[in-house]
Amino acid sequence: MDVLFKDKSEESKILFIYRYISLLITSVFYLLNQFEHTLFRKMFIIGCLTVATVILSYLYLVFEDAANKIKVLLFIEIISNSVLLIPSGMLESPFIWYTLNTILISSLTLKKMYLWANIFLYTVVIGFFSYVYNGYELDISGILGERSGLILSIAIIITLVQVLSVYIKQTEIESKKLKKANKELQLANQKIKESFEHIKTLYQSLGVLSNRGNMEGLINILFDYIKKIVKTNLVFYYDMSDSPYKVISKDIKDGAALIEKEISDKLNSILESKTINEICVSNARYAVVPIGNSHPYYGILGFEIEDSKEGLLHRDSIYHVQYLSQLISIAIEKIELEEMSERLIISEEQNRIANEIHDSVFQRLFSMSCGIFALMKRFPKLPTDKVLDELEQFREVVDVVMKDLRDKIYGLSWKKSGRNIFITDIKGYIEDIKKFNEVNIPFTVTGSTELLTCNQKKALYRIICEGVGNAVRHGDAKNIEVNLNIDAEFTSLNIRDDGRGFDVSLSCNNRGLGIENMYQLADSLGGYLEIESALGIGTNVELGIPNSDFVLDKGGCFKREGEIL
Repeated sequence: MDVLFKDKSEESKILFIYRYISLLITSVFYLLNQFEHTLFRKMFIIGCLTVATVILSYLYLVFEDAANKIKVLLFIEIISNSVLLIPSGMLESPFIWYTLNTILISSLTLKKMYLWANIFLYTVVIGFFSYVYNGYELDISGILGERSGLILSIAIIITLVQVLSVYIKQTEIESKKLKKANKELQLANQKIKESFEHIKTLYQSLGVLSNRGNMEGLINILFDYIKKIVKTNLVFYYDMSDSPYKVISKDIKDGAALIEKEISDKLNSILESKTINEICVSNARYAVVPIGNSHPYYGILGFEIEDSKEGLLHRDSIYHVQYLSQLISIAIEKIELEEMSERLIISEEQNRIANEIHDSVFQRLFSMSCGIFALMKRFPKLPTDKVLDELEQFREVVDVVMKDLRDKIYGLSWKKSGRNIFITDIKGYIEDIKKFNEVNIPFTVTGSTELLTCNQKKALYRIICEGVGNAVRHGDAKNIEVNLNIDAEFTSLNIRDDGRGFDVSLSCNNRGLGIENMYQLADSLGGYLEIESALGIGTNVELGIPNSDFVLDKGGCFKREGEIL
């Protein structure tokens, strides 16, 4: 029964049940009331009607959505019901109430006209068979007078059925609308959750790459997340950072020139709108949105729109794209501001050194120059010991000047102050973790931190913090070893703990933000990150990044750029 009713409407289920109930009740009344009919005749009529009920009930369910086939089945059932009414007592037959099944079906599944056609056909067929088999014509006025109560009851029932069918159809239409809206809302809610996770990860990734000033990395990450959120296969970036403007995309093999021309022709309108626009190139639709909060704009992001993508879900994706474009704009602006800030810091430091040299060193050198000039004039008249005394004074001034120069130029050097801020910050973080979590964390450093760039130091610090933090928070580790080895060619970092561990294979496709951020940091520095772990044996994190002009080759070895191993 469950298989038969699978994916069927509630109306069809009700009609199916009503048909068998009406067959049972009318059959019982026919057996008990029609005394002039023989038992064989009664059983034969009931048997024929039962067979017809079984077949028609099944066919109505099968062809629930096929209106033309429903019409054919109704016509067949009207003929068969009319034929069975004649030997079972015509209007006095209890089976006349069984004929309401066709009335119900035509009311609920077909238009109103088919209901009245149904009644008219019953009248014509019953009249025809009565005339053929009984040899008399129907006296309409006599029937109305004698069976007025029955006819009135049937008329009221038909009217009620018609009113209910109209209400049911309206309710069904509203129900379909609500189901559709509910489905869209569920999909949109799921989409929002997925997009939120994507955006959180994207935000972390943008932070890593913007700190490194990696524009190419920013664009590639943007492409990946647009594809995930919008579910499109083609994404491009119209780069306006340098003339001539050009389209950047890994997905476009042919047609980039056509897209460039279309965007170039509509560039002003696209930039002025500051929202998502649509362009059409070679019968393909593309959504484009400017990247940049104000002049100058950095570029234009675009992706292909499929014709099937309409409605609430697609609109929601468009909003996310607008948010991503603003996020990318902020990241690019941050890169430019940091570059400007670095230039200003360098310029300010140069001015500071120049001013201090001018105020102190230059004055001493000028005085010494004047003294040497005076000594040269007096040299023939002065005794040797006096000349040596003055030269010794000049040497002392030179020593003071050299010391002053060292203090000015290397005043910010940690080696002169004896304090390495990079190592101090790492040790400070580790001490805090040890103090608040009662965990043993030996930290060893081999090599000179002067070989590391500022970005490498930032990345190493963040990876150490993330690795140690994960070991304590998620692994419940009590012993964590952190080893940092810095060579001329590459730097390696190892973080090993004795915590609970986890199944790496199950986590590959479901990385948390912290682990994903560690991979992004390693990738942004051109290195690698490997995590080995298993339940009950702890976790081992291995990081390798190249120093200076070394790069990581396909075999996992570090080599100089352009070098063939």
